[in-house]
Amino acid sequence: MKNVFAAFLTFACLFFAQNGMAQTANAPKDEVKVATIKISGLCCNGDLATLKKKLVNQEGVDEVTADNAKKEATNIKVKYHTGVISEEKIRSLIEKSAGCENPNETPYKVKAVTYL
Repeated sequence: MKNVFAAFLTFACLFFAQNGMAQTANAPKDEVKVATIKISGLCCNGDLATLKKKLVNQEGVDEVTADNAKKEATNIKVKYHTGVISEEKIRSLIEKSAGCENPNETPYKVKAVTYL
């Protein structure tokens, strides 16, 4: 009886260990990327500060830097973890953000994303 129990326990341990390794292999790879995102529609540095705060408060975003806001196009740099937040999610957060002139409008548009 002890041998049957020991064999069952060994089998169970091997099964669960192998199952855990398979889940780890399927997990998304977490890389740190720095994206330069060109955004149009930022009217002032107040818009820029609000947008930076919104992005940096997202889980997976480490840092957001930018020059002064220019309505035609402003470049921001976003350092983020790909296993936590995607480029698509960052783009969506930017384009769904309300403007300071009219909170019912979403004036910001992502024009380009490049990587270093």
